[in-house]
Amino acid sequence: MREIDGHTKLLGLMGYPVEHTYSPQMHNYISQVYGRNYAYAALPVLPGQLGDAVRGLKALNFAGVNVTAPYKVEVMQYLDEIAPDAKMYGSVNTVKYENGRLYGYNTDADGFYLSLVNGGAPIIGKDLLILGAGGAARPICIKFAMLGAKSITILNRTQKNADALAEFVKEACGYEVHTKREHARYDVVMNTTSAGMEPDIDACPISDFSFVDGDTAAADMIYNPPETVFLRKMKEHGARVCINGLGMLIYQGIVAYEIFTGEKIDHAIYDDIKREVFGL
Repeated sequence: MREIDGHTKLLGLMGYPVEHTYSPQMHNYISQVYGRNYAYAALPVLPGQLGDAVRGLKALNFAGVNVTAPYKVEVMQYLDEIAPDAKMYGSVNTVKYENGRLYGYNTDADGFYLSLVNGGAPIIGKDLLILGAGGAARPICIKFAMLGAKSITILNRTQKNADALAEFVKEACGYEVHTKREHARYDVVMNTTSAGMEPDIDACPISDFSFVDGDTAAADMIYNPPETVFLRKMKEHGARVCINGLGMLIYQGIVAYEIFTGEKIDHAIYDDIKREVFGL
């Protein structure tokens, strides 16, 4: 990382807690590679203090911040403008400060999409099964609907939440989402729940894997542990490719960095980040 001086532009991650994050290492690595004078830090924001923290971005002339749990929805009320797709998704994970105004974006859906496509799991024209109907599922449902998925099915432990998400997607972009299993098999099965995440690593979001065959791809938003029970069982049932959440984390960060700086980043840096930041 280059030396911090009076010209250094500030970036960070707002959330609570944020001690576990790799975002500072990732963004500072990109700045180092591209020779840009930015410094990125983790910014823990205690409950009830988000408004003050966001207003402080202007006072401290931050270039921008990423936003993580539990503030991706709450932060929207404090922004001056929100990108149309982020409005549809109903959440913001990237905020840019420019010309005295705060602009909100969402790079989660782009990050997940890029991780799937580059990992060998195309979306367009495919039958998709999404496990979970929480905040993480909403952006990707809308993104994949607008990209041209052949069908999207949402399965969730609480049926009313699946139905509510399906209605949200229909109102947002006119796409009909199924909330009960409609197909004998699926092209891509995605876990958007926290089942299997540290410390509950023995959990799995489903017990029925009969819709999996040798042409099915699996993806999990979780990256710790690297292989969840869900991914292991998908592989055991014949899934041709299994993708964990690390790709989403890296790609959403690359897209966010492009927003912060206005500079196009060669996505080939993905492999360098994976090696230099995550040691993989």
